Amino acid sequence: MKTNYKKLAIVPFLALSFIAASNLFIADDASAIVPTAWGPQDRATFTYEVPATYPTFNSITNNPTLGDERNFVRVREYGDPNPDGDEVTLEVGKEYEIAIYYHNNAASNYNASGKGIAENVRMRTEFPSYLEAGQSAQVVGFITSSNANPGEVWDSAYLNAHEPVYLNYVVNSAVLHNLGTSNGTPMSGDALLGDQGVLLSYWNDLWGIVPGCNEYGGYLTYRIKVDQPNFSVDKMVKKADSDSDYQNELVVAPGDKLEYRIHFKNTGTTEQTGVTFHDLMPDGLSYITGTTFSWSTRHPEGGVSPDSLFGDGLGVGAMIAGEESWARYQVQVSDSEEIFPCGETEVYNAAYVATHDGKNSAKTKVIVKRDCGDNPTPTPTPDPTPSSLPKTGPGEIAMLIAVLLVIGGGGYYFYRSRKMLKTVASTAGAGDQKPAAESNIVLDGIKNNNAKEAPEAAEPVAESTPVEPAAPAEEAKAEESKAEETPKEN
Repeated sequence: MKTNYKKLAIVPFLALSFIAASNLFIADDASAIVPTAWGPQDRATFTYEVPATYPTFNSITNNPTLGDERNFVRVREYGDPNPDGDEVTLEVGKEYEIAIYYHNNAASNYNASGKGIAENVRMRTEFPSYLEAGQSAQVVGFITSSNANPGEVWDSAYLNAHEPVYLNYVVNSAVLHNLGTSNGTPMSGDALLGDQGVLLSYWNDLWGIVPGCNEYGGYLTYRIKVDQPNFSVDKMVKKADSDSDYQNELVVAPGDKLEYRIHFKNTGTTEQTGVTFHDLMPDGLSYITGTTFSWSTRHPEGGVSPDSLFGDGLGVGAMIAGEESWARYQVQVSDSEEIFPCGETEVYNAAYVATHDGKNSAKTKVIVKRDCGDNPTPTPTPDPTPSSLPKTGPGEIAMLIAVLLVIGGGGYYFYRSRKMLKTVASTAGAGDQKPAAESNIVLDGIKNNNAKEAPEAAEPVAESTPVEPAAPAEEAKAEESKAEETPKEN
């Protein structure tokens, strides 16, 4: 059925009043340079004073409100009262509003005949689902018509990311804005982001029909949210059955029982699915069967869980943004001296949590300290048998016997031995060697300061002078004194 365009003649001329009611498309400079991401760039252009004589979209270069209509896609942070621009820097967790303007540039006096009416007018859009850190990408708007020339025009705005982000369409956010009866109509997001796009209209009963001139134009807005799937994992340990806090590092003894705790938190803005806890048990620690217990923000009461941490993993389901989950279990530290000898042995225990977006890991350090007591190396007992024969000179023999007897404290034996040495020394011609009674005695390079504590020798006296009986040691010194005064034999 052919559309009746005669009623278009009774539509009042509203110029740009519908655009003036919004600041979405207010240009800072009507002659601003149009970015190159628009097209087709070889299409014919027009002015506000001299519009087109046939249906064509967004090709007027001096729109009093918008400026150059070829720049018809704008973006801003959602809720920002400032006019939209051509570029934004994305922040995780925020939403951004995209506005796509449409205007059939045919002069209004061609509407009554139908020559200026654009038919089967559609709009679609594209934006990236993921951006790497430092990457820029475009959000693009397309307008198509079955009888316009050209049949499709497009433009873009730029999205910049400082960190890896995901972009998601905000459900039910697409809305059509104009001065007709279709104003405020919610638009299908699936269709808008699809290959065909959504039909545009001034009237809510003539979808796809857009007459020429500004008053029949309008814009469509929708929102995207900047998401970042992310989560954290940490692991801590304490001694089992104790009231102490969990720690990242712990000193324990062989045979101790420990309790580990794994903690997951969804720190991103998207739901994490397939969340699974895994643990890697090191040598020297053994899992105590039946001690795994798990709980979450959603289920704080928790419960005993399967012993699957060290196999296929302990699944805890899906976790929405901000949600947390925990798992704890106990292990026994080996008492083996082979694994944990005397001293300190470091043991690292790692855990990781996997989701459909990846995995993160954490580890703890346990120092197993075996105290073997103070066992210093015993001082070897000297062998009384000399390792080599002493020098056989009479002086050396005399000195050695004297030292041994002084250390032993045998005064009487010293006296008797001294008389023997006197005879030996006299026979060997050692009578001219002076005794070392007043010097320190040194054995094998170790200075023995105990020799200074020996009593001093008695003063020699004449034989005719009667003397008191001397102690054996004093008698020995007296004998030595006499020996020095006795003339040598030839």
